[in-house]
Amino acid sequence: METFNSFVQIMDSMVIILVVAAVILGIVVLYNLGIMSYVERSRELATLKVLGFRNRAIGKLLISQNIWMTFIGVVIGLPAGVGVLQWLLTALAGEYEMKLMLGPLTYCVSILLTFGVSLFVSFMVARKNKKIDMVEALKGAE
Repeated sequence: METFNSFVQIMDSMVIILVVAAVILGIVVLYNLGIMSYVERSRELATLKVLGFRNRAIGKLLISQNIWMTFIGVVIGLPAGVGVLQWLLTALAGEYEMKLMLGPLTYCVSILLTFGVSLFVSFMVARKNKKIDMVEALKGAE
């Protein structure tokens, strides 16, 4: 029983480490993708500013687009993640007789973390809208 308890403690520590690493990786990847998208769309954003859109409205537009993409990612990612986890348990941990037990709390925490990271990165990217040089962005050749 003592061996099993130490095994469970090690597994809990590994899960915490993996969650923290996943959040950090998510922030880095989403920030890089957001900046790349922002740079590619700077001409469109400058056009919106010239047409009279305020920074706040453009920021809300960028954030809402990211939230919709996050929603689609959650809808596709949760079932895919459960499938991959089930496959890994049957393939790798068959001798331990472990079974997949995911409760509502697990789903809620993963969805909240995903939306939290997405919102955080969206606000960071949306803040860059204030610094866009409209003349330079509109002057560039397509």
